[in-house]
Amino acid sequence: MNRIAAVGKFDGVHLGHRVLLREGRRWARDEGLSFLVLTFPPQRDALLPLAAKLRLIREFADEVEVLRFDDVKHIPAPDFLGLLRERFGVRGLVMGPGHRFGRGRSGDPDRARSWGRERGVEVRVVPPFLCQGRPVSARHVREHLRRGEIREARLLLGRYPALFGERTSGAGRGRELGHPTVNLDLAPGILRPRPGVYLAWAFWDGGDAPGLFYIGERPTFPDLPPAAEVHLFTPPRPEPTGEVEVQLLAFLRGDRRFPSAAALRAQIARDISRGKALLPSLPTPVPLLHGRSR
Repeated sequence: MNRIAAVGKFDGVHLGHRVLLREGRRWARDEGLSFLVLTFPPQRDALLPLAAKLRLIREFADEVEVLRFDDVKHIPAPDFLGLLRERFGVRGLVMGPGHRFGRGRSGDPDRARSWGRERGVEVRVVPPFLCQGRPVSARHVREHLRRGEIREARLLLGRYPALFGERTSGAGRGRELGHPTVNLDLAPGILRPRPGVYLAWAFWDGGDAPGLFYIGERPTFPDLPPAAEVHLFTPPRPEPTGEVEVQLLAFLRGDRRFPSAAALRAQIARDISRGKALLPSLPTPVPLLHGRSR
């Protein structure tokens, strides 16, 4: 079966990726071919776990294959292109101008075009997608998230940044403070944003609700381990179980130590008031993996 293909990490499936994937899909439709996307499992400081990345890619692709990076990283660039042609029936490749492939990242669009001309494989290069004057990239998204710049990250992603974690038991300190939380064991390998408090929206099987998301060292309680937890503005129905998806809507404040539990309790109340005031001005997020309950 002949295919048009795109190959890459597609970390975050940001707006630049979407432009490239749309071009691949359009080209495949024009040729009456299937559009195949070849991608890789998330690596360190990824923007999405694999399931969420694949869900976004499937909005554009007819087929998606996940390759183990260790299986292909030592393949010379011409041999990698040959693998695409022989194993996957690739007759057209779409890529960005900065795309690199093959052992030592020695392959680039010019090399792919030269190789393809001799073997009947067309290579189309999509210009970079610019946002505020610079190309959109996963690296820039990560930089914004490490600084707590949610609006800027959202501009590049075309959606709110998201975290995923399994619900786990906590120390019960949030309940003692009058603001019970859902404690999360965040997915490994996924980038952690700047420590602090965020306005967020949580999704789980059968439910969703806005609230505050906290990630940090809990400096007011140095005897406790670091935490990632969500305080929902309304009592959840049903109670979250299993995996919880947390979309970050706005950064409210950084992590800091308070002189007492009472001072922290008062600050959380102010955070809740501020978060609720911001909510009407922000678009309601769309879940990546968990449907709405209503």
